[in-house]
Amino acid sequence: MSPDEFRRAFKLLFENFWIIRKQQPEDYAFLRRNQLAIQKELRQRFGMNLIVRPQYIQLLKRPQVLEEWMGAIGFQTTLDYTLFCCAMAYVEDLEEGTPFMLNELVRDLGLLIPEELSIDWQNYNHRKSLVRVLKKMLELSLVETIQGDTDGFSHSEANQEVLFQTTQQTRAFLARAPQSYTQYEDFDTFWLEWQSNQNLEENQLLYQRLMLEPAIQRTVENEEVFNRLRNYYHWMEEYIENNTEFRFELYRDYAALTLEYRESFKEVFPSRRVIDDVLIQLATLIRKAELEPSSYGVLTISHVKWSHLLLDLQDSYQEYWSKEYNEMSLSQLGDVLLERASDWGLLEVQGQQIAILPSMSRLIAEMEKLNETVDR
Repeated sequence: MSPDEFRRAFKLLFENFWIIRKQQPEDYAFLRRNQLAIQKELRQRFGMNLIVRPQYIQLLKRPQVLEEWMGAIGFQTTLDYTLFCCAMAYVEDLEEGTPFMLNELVRDLGLLIPEELSIDWQNYNHRKSLVRVLKKMLELSLVETIQGDTDGFSHSEANQEVLFQTTQQTRAFLARAPQSYTQYEDFDTFWLEWQSNQNLEENQLLYQRLMLEPAIQRTVENEEVFNRLRNYYHWMEEYIENNTEFRFELYRDYAALTLEYRESFKEVFPSRRVIDDVLIQLATLIRKAELEPSSYGVLTISHVKWSHLLLDLQDSYQEYWSKEYNEMSLSQLGDVLLERASDWGLLEVQGQQIAILPSMSRLIAEMEKLNETVDR
């Protein structure tokens, strides 16, 4: 395979949960045609497995370091996740292509839900939770709608006349553990056993983390990781820049893969969302504040100082924002910025302080009005 073909393959596999044959026939055919070369490269370089089935192709992406953003799949409450697991238990018992009605699912969820939780389908929030779950299952192609509208259930408990059917991917979604999940006392026990079964080489782990995480931050605990990154930098840089669309950037306090054009991938920072523009504007003010970093490049400020930064942000840049952000209170603005920045490893709340991580410190932007147009 040529470097350009590897770029296409890696983009498809790392960007998508799976490539479904009937939805992306050309992409599926390309991957299937080059299956052996791709499998060999993924196994040797990244220590990752490629699953090839007649219906789909999937790169198994299992994180080595768990972060909060990894669970952000559009769910809003604990009930969402609970209903999702119960709904998956229901559909996994069905054969491929089996039709089922929403009222049948609703009935069985009452039996599958844990005893400590109670479901009342007359409660709007409970119905809305199930609708979010069903939409996620449709998005992941775990089920298909044959007839009816899922949204109707959120409006009334009586609207259960929706017909679904399972897909070829239904039984392949949930990850398998070294042993039955019921054998583990808690998640930590499962996680330790799962990691011990990976048998990854150090460089495989680094390539994998660079592809799956926004950035690797230098800490007291991972100095050895950065020593290895520095020692192998030129080899890693050459491979990454020849075979992927990324550039490999290594600094004293963090390592990351970057893109020249933000349209190249689905999930990038900064995206074209207004919140990312606001975060870059905030980073500009942070640089102007000339704060003193720690030995690991982390800036820390109090919540009072954070509030002052937000006020300065509003005064300096509010005219460029959309109506949504203009109408936010200072507290609301702070919350959405912290949530988004935390997901990308830019900011972190640490008790009574807010940590500004090294990747945030490098961001800067200026906005000026030229001939009544705005340049960013």
